[in-house]
Amino acid sequence: MSGQNNKRIAKNTLFLYIRMAIVMAINLYVTRVVLDVLGVSDYGVYNVVCGFVSMFGFLNTSMANGIQRFYNYELGKNGEDAVAKVYNTALIIQFVLAVGIVILTETIGLWYVNTKMVISPERIVAANWIFQFSVLSLVFVIMQIPYSAAILAYERMDYYAIVSIIDAVMKLAIVIILPHLSGDSLILYGLLMMAISIIDFILYSVYCRNKFHHLKFKKMFDKSLFKSMMSFSGWNLFGSFAYVVKGQGVNVLINTFFGTVVNAANGIATQISSAIQTFAANIVLAFKPQLTQSYAIGDYRRAENLMFSMSKIAYTLMCVIAIPIMVEMDYVLTLWLNSDIPTYTHSFANLTIIATMIGILNTPITQMIHASGQMKKYQIATSIVICSILPISWLFLKLGYGATSVFVITIIIMVINQVVCLQVLHAIFKFSFTKYVKEVVVPCIIITIIPLFAVSSISNAIGSSSIWNFIVVTIVNLLVVGILFYLTLNSAEKQIIKSYIIKIKNKIC
Repeated sequence: MSGQNNKRIAKNTLFLYIRMAIVMAINLYVTRVVLDVLGVSDYGVYNVVCGFVSMFGFLNTSMANGIQRFYNYELGKNGEDAVAKVYNTALIIQFVLAVGIVILTETIGLWYVNTKMVISPERIVAANWIFQFSVLSLVFVIMQIPYSAAILAYERMDYYAIVSIIDAVMKLAIVIILPHLSGDSLILYGLLMMAISIIDFILYSVYCRNKFHHLKFKKMFDKSLFKSMMSFSGWNLFGSFAYVVKGQGVNVLINTFFGTVVNAANGIATQISSAIQTFAANIVLAFKPQLTQSYAIGDYRRAENLMFSMSKIAYTLMCVIAIPIMVEMDYVLTLWLNSDIPTYTHSFANLTIIATMIGILNTPITQMIHASGQMKKYQIATSIVICSILPISWLFLKLGYGATSVFVITIIIMVINQVVCLQVLHAIFKFSFTKYVKEVVVPCIIITIIPLFAVSSISNAIGSSSIWNFIVVTIVNLLVVGILFYLTLNSAEKQIIKSYIIKIKNKIC
């Protein structure tokens, strides 16, 4: 059974990486074109306004994690009838949530955009249009969650990958036609992006209704399940809010002190780190359903092994792509954005990548907490630590420190958060600290330091930046990381990798 599950993980990982390669390439190109069409200032306006609206989405993030967890848990323990109850309850919760977020955004949110946000007066009308489009997009994303979560719970990663690719292709189509449309490019871009959110909702909902016939909305209300989901998501709300503060809260803070041009630099840095994170997060997505199901049936040893393997594999995959990009950041930015690179972009990007690499190690811990359902202590602890980023950053900026200080503070806080989260998890789930250090921490340090030293030395020896320099650096990094990764694998992880390679071979042949 374990071997079959490992093969399923390998298959799902393959679909997710095909998705990732296409989506990442398209999104990076789209960012370049959008920056060119809108200009640095308008791109900054779009980034800060959409980011501000997404802050209200922390409510949705907490519910999305809860719905995903209950799907996986009930599927592993009680079967499809229980999953159908989760589906019905999720639809009710998400509808109420959408109404609540609209009320919040159209009152508090609208007031902040028009009175507090640093936007040039001649672009305030366009900013309001972007705000409204972003709110409507968020509503459709909220209502999409019960469907997309069901697709992930049933491990239909092939369709999930297809929808993601369609989404990326539509964004590519937008940037191709945008320069040829008459009117305000910023407003048109916001409108078309909202249309994509609506199409995504339709694609997910139609698929679920056609493929999962037991998932039908019924006029029934399971009070006990509702309380359980709200309790779980209520504590998860703290963590969601904390990470919104870390991301979009800091973006708003940067806007307050430095304006929209620096927001543009932060937006580009976020695009790069998000692309790298996606490269690693796919393996987390593939592991997640089975980790939760293993915990639900009491197979704690497999759950622990999956958590350790998920941590190391995800981090290693980040190193494969992150290290050469960090070493060759000047060339990457010039190749990607040509000469129109906002100030601070280089330093923002490298520091954000480091924070993201630390953060990916926290994701498996969070998934294990979700599987256990014991959220209270974990969410309180991690929320306090992560939320401290905002006041500490504000203090340093107020004292006259530069914009990069925000990202240095974020890195330090992320390290502290990792230690705190491990302590809290250990109180809930008795894993071995020694084994974690031996199988996760030590290998990750080795897989970071040795390749980074080797790649930096080669880059400095070659000297001038070029495509050939970047290719050489990437190949050397891949070989060094690959060798070190294999040397640190245990037997179970080698079996997962073997299954993955066989699956790729079968797909190709």
